[in-house]
Order: sequence, then structure tokens, then C-alpha cells
Amino acid sequence: MVTHTILFAFPDDMSPTDRDEFFREGTQMALDSGLVLSYRHQPSIPLVSGVQPVFVPSAMAQIQHADLDSLQRYLTHPQVAEFVRRWQARFPYRAVSVNTEDLPIPTSAP
Repeated sequence: MVTHTILFAFPDDMSPTDRDEFFREGTQMALDSGLVLSYRHQPSIPLVSGVQPVFVPSAMAQIQHADLDSLQRYLTHPQVAEFVRRWQARFPYRAVSVNTEDLPIPTSAP
């Protein structure tokens, strides 16, 4: 299994209602594609520190795929491109992503 994790930095003028709509549409689109096993998202928890980060995420989404091929097909899916184009036009957000292979859960030795 492969997990595609996206960190989003939404602009300040994107309301909580807009964010809910963004993730509602994104979840539905992902699951309807037939290329996604699961889609989950959550807001980030701000932490005050003396470090000046380069990227401050507002939220995170994790999309699980059966394999790398299904992830690649999803990322080039026409509906995904249209979703990104439409939301970027409304609220220009920034995003970074990482893809990871899910590790097996370790078992305890008897």
C-alpha cells in the first residue's frame, strides 16, 4: 500500500466553511475515482516556537492507494486536475506532498 500525504497552506481568506467544502469535494472525488482506498484529512495544530518555518500547513490529507501505479493514475486523472484548477482559482493555496510505502505492523516475539 502507498500513502500520498499532502500538507496544505490555505490563505487567510479561506473560511472554515470553504475548507469543509474543499475537503468534502476532494474526498468524494478521490473515492469516486476508483483509484483510492481511503481519504482522510484533518487540520494542523499550530505550535508557537522560535523557529521561522518555510512552510506553515493549515491542514493535511492522506490518500491511500493499493500501489504506486494507482497513485500515478490518480495524480493524472482529469477530475483531479480540474479540482485543483478550480480551487486554486478561488483560493490560491500552497501544497507539498510525500509518498510513502506503508510499513508492516511489527509483531511481538513470543
